[in-house]
Order: sequence, then structure tokens, then C-alpha cells
Amino acid sequence: MSIDISPGQFVTSSDGTKIWAHACGNPSKPAVVFIHGFACTADAFYKQYSNAKMLENLHIIRYDVRGCGRSEGPLSGEAYSSELQADDFKAVTNAFKVAKPFVATWSLGGIVPPDFIAKYGPDSLSGHIMMGSFPHRNMHSEVVHPVILSLIPGLMTEDIALFAKTLPEFVLSCVSPNHKLPYDVYTQWLGGAAPRAPIVRQSMLGRGQDSTAIMAVANDLPYMAIQGEDDQHLVPKNLEKWMKDHLARSEFHLIPGVGHAPFYEAPDVTNKLILDFVEKHSG
Repeated sequence: MSIDISPGQFVTSSDGTKIWAHACGNPSKPAVVFIHGFACTADAFYKQYSNAKMLENLHIIRYDVRGCGRSEGPLSGEAYSSELQADDFKAVTNAFKVAKPFVATWSLGGIVPPDFIAKYGPDSLSGHIMMGSFPHRNMHSEVVHPVILSLIPGLMTEDIALFAKTLPEFVLSCVSPNHKLPYDVYTQWLGGAAPRAPIVRQSMLGRGQDSTAIMAVANDLPYMAIQGEDDQHLVPKNLEKWMKDHLARSEFHLIPGVGHAPFYEAPDVTNKLILDFVEKHSG
């Protein structure tokens, strides 16, 4: 018995790991690669890849990060290194014949673009759109919210009972406390995280990163933060200050009443901001 992965396809990364990926939209338009967060899947971006205006104006690519969703999840910490994360991204873009794409990230997905730039060069991306996300791993401690900090031990644990208690709290923390998450979405997000072994979760959350290369392009790479005011994973004012202090070509958009998933909670606002940013920075 097997799982139907259509639409989509598997691409093979440099270490042989199979990565699920899908492309839609207009291949003649600028490419945007969507990268989800911890223990989730690329299906989280449904309100982007099903939107008619987005499909008309963008070449939308999404993939399940190794260890998540339909992609394979090797059972060793070394398999989640920065180099292999960069190679996964490269395998996906090669499969769809895309060069120098924009990247739109959610949460922990924000640490993949620095890996890619470190391995494939300072001119390998056109811009970074952060949707409840952050620029690199090493600055996370400056912007992290106490709520997600309190949940991390339960997400990394090998204690099944503690993980089972923590996972629903984690999923609900991804939206504003005032947002009622539909049950089908709740179970879909739960299901994206539940099947994986502790070593996979530990390796994804615990991996390090060299931020030298990404900070070397801080004056050149365009950034945009689409940030929910009620985010329980990131502190908006801290992220805004960090971006002003460190990223020369950046813009910050705060959305009231929205939590950690602006692309889901406020899709109309998010999609317009994405389209405007891509148009602005497409050469």
C-alpha cells in the first residue's frame, strides 16, 4: 500500500533523499518558492497556490522540507545539515528549471535561504518574503516569543505522552488566540508533525547555522516581513527593530488580529503584499 502524492513529484537530493515538490501557476512569470515551518507541509500554503491572481502572476513552487510531509526523513542528525538543506532547495529549483527565485518562508523555513546562499552564492536569490518568519537561525533568540519557547521541550522530547500533549498546543499557537482554526485544518496540521521520529524533530529544531554568508548580502538582498500582531512565536517589535538595524533593503508589515500564520489568517492581505514585492524587485 502506498500514498498518492499527486499532484506533485519526487526529486532526489544530493544524498539520495527523496523530496516532494509541486509547481503551478505561470512559468513565464517570476518564480516564488514557498518553504513551510517546523513539522508542517507545503499544503499549508493552499490559499496562495489556489488563488487565481497568484497563479496568473507567479510561478509557484512548494516542497515538503526533508523530515516533513511526503518527503523522506533520514534518521540521523547529520542528514539535516545546512549543506543538505541547500541541496534540497537546489534539487527542487533544478527540477522546475528555475534560477534566482524569490523565496517565501514560514517560521523555521526562514533558515533555509541562508543555507542556499552560503552554498550557491550571494546572487542565487531575488528576495526573501518572511511570513511569520525570520532571516537566519542565529538571530532567533532576539525575536523568539515566550509561548513557543515553553513548547519546544515537548516538541523535542522522546516521551510520547508529553509530545501528544504538546503538539495540539503547538498547532493552536500558530494562529491568533482569537482565531478559530477549522477542525479539518487543525487535523491536517497535526498530521504533518505526528508521524516523525524524535530524532527528526530534534535535528530540525536543534541544527546550527553559519550566518556569515547571509549577513554579507544584508545590504543587497530585498526582504519583506509579513507579520501578525498576535504572533505567539515571534515578538513583532523585536523583529522590526532587528530588520531596521541589519537589513538595508527591507520592509515590515504588521497585520492586526493575526497570529503566526498570516498567509492563512489574512490571505488577501498577504497575497497582495507578495505580488507587490515581487513586481517591485523583478528585474
